[in-house]
Amino acid sequence: MSDTFSTPLQFEPIFKEKIWGGRALAEKLGKNIPAGHSIGESWEISAWGNNQTKVCTGKFTGITLGELFSRDPAGLTGHNQKGFPLLFKFIDARENLSIQVHPSAEQSQAHGWGERGKTECWYVVDALKGAQIAAGFNRGNVTPSEASLAVRTGNFGSLVNLIPVKAGDVFFIPPGTVHALLKGVLIYEVQEESDTTLRLYDWNRKTPEGALRELHIDKALEIINFTENIPLKPAPVLLERSENYTYESRCDNPKFFLGQYRFAGSATADLKVIDGFRVISVIEGSASVTAENYSVSLGRGQTILVPAKLNGVKLEGEAGANVLVTMQNK
Repeated sequence: MSDTFSTPLQFEPIFKEKIWGGRALAEKLGKNIPAGHSIGESWEISAWGNNQTKVCTGKFTGITLGELFSRDPAGLTGHNQKGFPLLFKFIDARENLSIQVHPSAEQSQAHGWGERGKTECWYVVDALKGAQIAAGFNRGNVTPSEASLAVRTGNFGSLVNLIPVKAGDVFFIPPGTVHALLKGVLIYEVQEESDTTLRLYDWNRKTPEGALRELHIDKALEIINFTENIPLKPAPVLLERSENYTYESRCDNPKFFLGQYRFAGSATADLKVIDGFRVISVIEGSASVTAENYSVSLGRGQTILVPAKLNGVKLEGEAGANVLVTMQNK
């Protein structure tokens, strides 16, 4: 078998049962999740630890993303680096997730949690009427001692900023920002390849065995950024407009770029040449991705990885298609 990446790569998602999960991944995105289980996450593309997505079509079928990376890091991602850098998920919050915080790379390395921090962004795929998220503090002068007292007395929720959400919203969650995905929201998440989560408050929720879920109060308080002033809801920036589609920047940060194509009619977009990989996910409608004269059709909720070494990438969308394209920022 040749190790050359000659086509885009499709992967079998990994489904994660969560105490707060539901059935929206099947109902809204057509995911074949197991019956009778509350599935909170669908890991679309991952090389994290034992949670390795496997190629599901073509000559690399059954091979994990981590193995593909080890064979040809530069051919897959555009340059040599320590592991595949990003992780892609759909997340269904039937109930509130914990109020939590993630570390930066420096904090993660200092504590022995790994090489990378956990920068992430959320694209809201669907939201019930009145749904919210928690992101940041609701005022600018919250102190570490005030936060410590609030979390230890069960009042931390009174300090967080509650933001109404609707489908199409995008939120940027940098390391150090307190946040929580709240009930009734389905998102697409792009994040650094890390699974380090420090819980501050979990709504006094118990596991199926009857125990309160573990909190990480002291470590979480240590890594919160109390002076955060980065906009957490970046405004769309129009990058390209044609007769039948628009292309916007939705989240551009030091770790990755998230762009969005919306198709008013059937059209083909020539994607610019980059020195890196692309991850393309269809949120609504259908589209096809062509690279090196090989075409792959994608429906709602499907994701594909275009290796860095592939050229001539085209995105063809049907009328009504909504497609997200992610690239690593180096």
